[in-house]
Amino acid sequence: MRSATTPWATAKALAHALPICLLSACAGTPSQNTLADIRNNSNPVDRSQRATTHFTPALRCMDDLMFSRGTRDVTVMMEEMRDATQRVPISARDMMTSAMSDISRRSRGVRLSVFGGDQQNLTQFLQLAQKSTPFAVVPQYSIRGTVSQLDEAVQKTSGSFGATLAESVFGIRLGSDTRFAVMGLDAAVVQTDSMTLLPGVVSKNTTVLVSRDASAEEGQARLVRQDVGLVFSMASSRADGPAQAARNMVELATVELVGRLIKAPYWQCLGLSDSDPEVQREMDDWYLSMDEGERIRFFKERMRESRYYDGDIDDKDDASFQQALRAYRQAMGLKGKGVLDEQFFRQFVTQAVPKKARLVSAHAQALTHSDPVARPAPAASQTPATPPMNLSLFVGANTAGKSAGLDVRVNTTGYVYCYSQDAVSGRIQRIFPNRFQSDPRLIPGKPLRLPGRGRFALNAAAQYGCIHAPQEIYADLPPPLRWGDFEDIRLNSFEDIQQHFAKASGLDVQLVRQVLQKR
Repeated sequence: MRSATTPWATAKALAHALPICLLSACAGTPSQNTLADIRNNSNPVDRSQRATTHFTPALRCMDDLMFSRGTRDVTVMMEEMRDATQRVPISARDMMTSAMSDISRRSRGVRLSVFGGDQQNLTQFLQLAQKSTPFAVVPQYSIRGTVSQLDEAVQKTSGSFGATLAESVFGIRLGSDTRFAVMGLDAAVVQTDSMTLLPGVVSKNTTVLVSRDASAEEGQARLVRQDVGLVFSMASSRADGPAQAARNMVELATVELVGRLIKAPYWQCLGLSDSDPEVQREMDDWYLSMDEGERIRFFKERMRESRYYDGDIDDKDDASFQQALRAYRQAMGLKGKGVLDEQFFRQFVTQAVPKKARLVSAHAQALTHSDPVARPAPAASQTPATPPMNLSLFVGANTAGKSAGLDVRVNTTGYVYCYSQDAVSGRIQRIFPNRFQSDPRLIPGKPLRLPGRGRFALNAAAQYGCIHAPQEIYADLPPPLRWGDFEDIRLNSFEDIQQHFAKASGLDVQLVRQVLQKR
């Protein structure tokens, strides 16, 4: 016999079932359109874009300048860049890291060693760098800096205007408020071997932050038959972001520090004229800070970059230097003979001249322009001519047998690049020229000994190879081949390096490889 269901029982059953239904599929599955709307609403209105400043083009300009000059092996490290004001919550160190990356995209002229952000002093930096590299090398320079200044409300201007109609039917007041603040960043370069500041290699800049407020308020109106008060208020404001202003100053500091470190006309990348009084004064400072021998080395190095000089980078005022200087002055549109005074120095720094044509031997031209597949085979009675080797190597171990020394000798004057290949990983790195010995030119009778004065160690278990070329070839290398010293080279063998160098320069490049020999 079925029991009768009362309305009260039915309502009670529904009350028990309703929570279960809400926790289950009774609520229904959101449609795809609903999910898409939620995702679209969660995204910001403005799309992400690359952070750029007024000095972003200047970074690329400096990169092109170093690429054309063949700048290499400028190694720097960076200490934590503090915010001394404690009112600008930014990471200036990371901003400068990004700027250093942009300034060396093609040239690879500047290499920044980045260690942990918890390192607070230069001594810890150097100890960590020495332990983390196989050659136990440290960068030449260290950058230190800080957001050193934030002066708020340096200047403030405000004004207002109000008007009320007859019998206070309607009234309004307009106001404006403008405030100015000044933020500053200081950065300098320190030599890591002596812990001393490099005079003049500094950046100290300030920027003005503007904050503007405009308002319209205190309006009122009254109706005739019924007292009704209407009050409105409107305000708009615009303020310069301190973080973006700091990024501008960091990128400007990067251009200035690198340009002053390598003594390049960096102001041209900043849009400043060569005749600007501050620019003229800085070039005069460069000239007066050098003695006569240092100026001669400076002239020789720059003229070698343009192929007008092919001699030793020393302080001798010899016949080869005078001959190259005459040709270089004529390329500048000057008379062949003149005084090396401040006026010529300024023109020498600022004026670029086209590179002199390279002298390529007939043998190198045949190797460069001929097709190895279509080249006719030599007759059976002929023996292919083998050019005499211009280079010899000797690798010896010290008494402990863990570190090695490399002796390099040349039979003919030329430019030598030496490499080390790890016996286990197969990684290849350039060990000469390097940050300690930058001139690759060797002459007969003066052997090169590595590490020599360089503060690095050679592994006795590694293999070594050196390349000899009759002329300087680094400035002709494309970006993928411009590896820094003690940096992994993405090639598999010394022979690959030789082929790339020969193809890029059009010269007859010789290779000699050597392993450890017992004395």
